[in-house]
Amino acid sequence: MKYKIKFLDYWHTSSGLSTGADVDLTVLKDEHGLPILPGKTLKGLFREAAENLKELNSKLISKDFIHSVFGEQLPKGAKTEDEHEVKEADSFFSDARFSDNIYKLVINKEIQPSYLYKSIASTQIDENGQAKDFSLRQMEVTVPVELYAEIYDFDKKYEPQMELCFKYVKRLGLNRNRGLGRCEISKINEA
Repeated sequence: MKYKIKFLDYWHTSSGLSTGADVDLTVLKDEHGLPILPGKTLKGLFREAAENLKELNSKLISKDFIHSVFGEQLPKGAKTEDEHEVKEADSFFSDARFSDNIYKLVINKEIQPSYLYKSIASTQIDENGQAKDFSLRQMEVTVPVELYAEIYDFDKKYEPQMELCFKYVKRLGLNRNRGLGRCEISKINEA
């Protein structure tokens, strides 16, 4: 199942690295300097969406869907045939990346990846409304873009439930509860 993530705002998926005095948190990038969203992160967000939707209405999302697509934590003491306490998911989530056309433009040096990033600053405010000393932080963010990803070994019978999860996720990445990462996720219909 292929899907598209359309960002409507700046977003950040952290590399865990800084650039010293310039930026405290940089964006996770691939070998060409383009931003990526790890499949593991996406899988976690979609699983959370599925579990929340199931809690809201058990008819929307099935337990079989969650266990098949995301895996299953077995009851305490229970183990699979190969002695694991977790049943692996049937599906695999790829990283979300730019389209092949954008990669070609970057590789041919027709697009500079540096134009995809901005730096934003924030500071902590004390009870008197003043900035706290040494609280200024700078974070690299990615401008709104479209990324593409795929779920491999995905049973088509679960597509309607997965599309509900896509609609449920409205923000991605760091500081999504503070205004970053607003997005729309949709299935790509293949002809």
